[in-house]
Amino acid sequence: MKTIVLFSLLAATHLTFAADSLIVNAGSASRVIFYGKTPADLQKLERLDLNKLLRDLNQTKDSTLGHIQLSSAPYRATVKPLPKWQQYWQEYKKNTFFNLHLGMGSYTFFNQPIGRYEYFRLNDPSVFMDNPPSKRYTVFNSLWLRTRSVVGVSLVHDAYWWNGKRMGMKFRYGVGIEALGLRYQYSNVEKMEPEMFSDNRISSAKYDYYRNTLMLMPQQTDVRAFSYNFQLMPKVFLKNKKGKETFSLGVGVRYNVSRMKQPLDAGSMMSGWGGYSIDSDGVLGSRVTATSGPVIASRDMYYAVKEGGLKNFTYMAEVGYRSVSLFFNYTPSFTQITPSLTRFATSNAQYYNQQSGTLGFINFGVKIGR
Repeated sequence: MKTIVLFSLLAATHLTFAADSLIVNAGSASRVIFYGKTPADLQKLERLDLNKLLRDLNQTKDSTLGHIQLSSAPYRATVKPLPKWQQYWQEYKKNTFFNLHLGMGSYTFFNQPIGRYEYFRLNDPSVFMDNPPSKRYTVFNSLWLRTRSVVGVSLVHDAYWWNGKRMGMKFRYGVGIEALGLRYQYSNVEKMEPEMFSDNRISSAKYDYYRNTLMLMPQQTDVRAFSYNFQLMPKVFLKNKKGKETFSLGVGVRYNVSRMKQPLDAGSMMSGWGGYSIDSDGVLGSRVTATSGPVIASRDMYYAVKEGGLKNFTYMAEVGYRSVSLFFNYTPSFTQITPSLTRFATSNAQYYNQQSGTLGFINFGVKIGR
């Protein structure tokens, strides 16, 4: 069956058309009429490039042309194919996504400390008590690193390994940046036999020993960190009846290059760490800078952490629905602790941990984006 397309300049006269016709008013005295004997005929018009057909008609010199009879073969314009690199780039952009990460953290996991570093342990109360009872007694001080806030962005790309009708698997990779608000957490634990609790002398003597003899004092509280990262994550996903991705689960690893900035606590002035003037300006006045200082300081030892050039791995897990996901990140070794003896070291230095250690943390939150 053939389809007839009429392009006419018609006067404003009364005309009657079959039910399977479409009339488009092109002006006050012009109409475009699509006529088909059956609805199926009109559907065949979808294959026609009508824009090219109109351009060809406008270039025709024969002014008497009123009717054109076409076969059902498609009337198509010749389209120049896109270069290979442009086709690849368009396909790559379709599977590239921008994500926003917002979260917080903890210093324990199932009630167990993460990366705890014990810097002081004392099992003998005779160092600060006269005639101590023969009871079991232990004091140990520890340090953790906790994530208070996480704000990050990432640009990732999905390479599909398998894309079935209702589920699939893909390999996600990309880069990101992250700002962390961190906090040092301190623990001072004292374990003793119940009979020793009623002896008030142990409290006052121990306090004097810590404060005046050891001069042991935490120095840092809140710190900031900034990281660049590269991530790899295989993901499994489900699809709905329309072929859209819904639930997803991924487990991966991330390589970080980080740096920490530690504001100096005012209490550190007591241990000899503080600010010093580097020059003065007639308009702005004196400018002062400060050393980062140790995390823990005492008369015998001090403990500093590595601040710059931090290179570490984060293990990631992610579960989500469409464009919202929950993430869980574990960084077992974010920075390194280095202990050092001071020039005032005494025999009490034996109770301090003189081995290097590491501090890590866990953070979790919400990721917005595909």
